[in-house]
Amino acid sequence: MEAELRVVTDRGRTRARAALSRACILGGAAILFLSSPAFAQKKVERKLPLGMEGALRIVNMVGSVVVHGWDKDTVMVRGTLGAGDNFYIGGGYAGAKMFVESANDRDPKPTRLEVWVPSRIRLWVKTATANIDVNGVDGGLDLYVVSGTIDVTGSPHELNAEAIDGDIHITGSPPWVRAKSASGTIVFQGASSDAAFSTVSGAVKVDGGVFERTKIETVTGSITFVGRLDRSGAFDFDTHSGTIDIAIPDRTAASFSVVTIAGSITNNLSKNSPIPGRFGRGAELTMDTSGGGAKVSVRTFKGPVTLRRTQ
Repeated sequence: MEAELRVVTDRGRTRARAALSRACILGGAAILFLSSPAFAQKKVERKLPLGMEGALRIVNMVGSVVVHGWDKDTVMVRGTLGAGDNFYIGGGYAGAKMFVESANDRDPKPTRLEVWVPSRIRLWVKTATANIDVNGVDGGLDLYVVSGTIDVTGSPHELNAEAIDGDIHITGSPPWVRAKSASGTIVFQGASSDAAFSTVSGAVKVDGGVFERTKIETVTGSITFVGRLDRSGAFDFDTHSGTIDIAIPDRTAASFSVVTIAGSITNNLSKNSPIPGRFGRGAELTMDTSGGGAKVSVRTFKGPVTLRRTQ
């Protein structure tokens, strides 16, 4: 009887040791698995030679992209990748590309990238919800986002910015600028010799210096323009039902043609009064200020128009 009991006890101890060993192995594996890069954010820092007149493409769907221009023929990037994501960069002295590959395209994690680039390069940035912030780049900018925001500080020689549902903020004086959004607001503070802004329902707000050619279009979004008109310039303001508010300095030489089909016109620039519209509704106004000069065309269907002096 004692021998049988001893055998049973030994078997129980053996099973207990085996179970404990399996538990330790599984626990260790779980620790290694949970601490792997798939479950932790990764830091990234890379450098790449790139000429001052080179080109760079950046793609990052979620998170943020911040770009600084500097006087070095080098691209440097620092950032934090989403869990399980991979970062790629490559190219030559004339052109380079960097992008983030998400571990899960259906549920991408945010990646934060901060990039220093040669100030005169041609820069192209594309994101989905990641915000784009660019400063100090004097070359060409081509920026695209779906629902994030775009912020540009500086005076690139060309600037094209498009945000489907996001806002666009530009502070500077790019000679050529195009900004487009559907429901987002466009804010421009500066000056330009060739500017065009358009939205569907978002507001457009322009406040700055001298403009030569400017075109602003919306469907229902409001338009506010405060600036100086070059005497030889051409300016077009067009909306379906948004309000239009144009403010210019006193003694500005300009020729105005304002037509609204069902809206109203308020003229605080001169003593000229609007006349009834051709179809028995709305209003029209044709006038020159300071002998005429810049061609200003304003068209609305039912949005009110206000012409005033800057304060």
